[in-house]
Amino acid sequence: MDMTRLQGWLLGVALLCGSAGALAQQAEVPEGYRVAQQVLVGDGSVLEVLEDLRITPQLHDDSWGNGLDADSFAQSEDDQPAAPLDAQARLISDSGEVLAQKSLGYPLAKVEKAPLNGLPSPAFFLSIDMTAPMGSYSGPATEVLMPEQSQLDPVLCIGDGGEKRPLVFAQTGKAAWQIVPSSEGGTESIQQVSSASSMENEEFITTYRTFRYIDGQWHVASRQQAGYWDMENEFPEPGLFP
Repeated sequence: MDMTRLQGWLLGVALLCGSAGALAQQAEVPEGYRVAQQVLVGDGSVLEVLEDLRITPQLHDDSWGNGLDADSFAQSEDDQPAAPLDAQARLISDSGEVLAQKSLGYPLAKVEKAPLNGLPSPAFFLSIDMTAPMGSYSGPATEVLMPEQSQLDPVLCIGDGGEKRPLVFAQTGKAAWQIVPSSEGGTESIQQVSSASSMENEEFITTYRTFRYIDGQWHVASRQQAGYWDMENEFPEPGLFP
């Protein structure tokens, strides 16, 4: 490669990597892991996802929603492929200090800025792929994080009975969710549909939930009716949600 092309190539790499490098000083990566994602939070800190070093970006994409186990990797010297390490999420300060870190319990995860307006600080969707080898009740679960306020703890919402629970949405064979634009220019609401058989007569019950941001707090309203819904159907019409 001649000097001009080399300089151009180095400039291109700098442009691609410069924004990520400017996010924060790189904290030490635990043994066996790679930094799969870095997302700027907004206060100079960075939200990172760490995955098993053997999980390449292509393997991540191919395995998402399909499950990942030891058989996904090449065999080791003793012919026993090691199970994948659980993904981790961590929050890194602009000086490289680890402000918060947690194991996610599953090998695959990803993070993205949540397209939600009107919140006191930026929100992020942390999705953890909980897909099981069989069955239609498992899949990615998405937590809502606001790192500037609660670091890596999921945002809480208030239920119908006043109880508080983490704001988490499931995407499975019998559950789905979507963001609904606000008609008045406020924070978008989120709709979740899920279907499961009842314990009494094994008939299916479908639950419709709407999550709304009201007076500085997320609230959820829900209703149930007899019937079956799965991913083969269209997302339910708005009038079915409370």
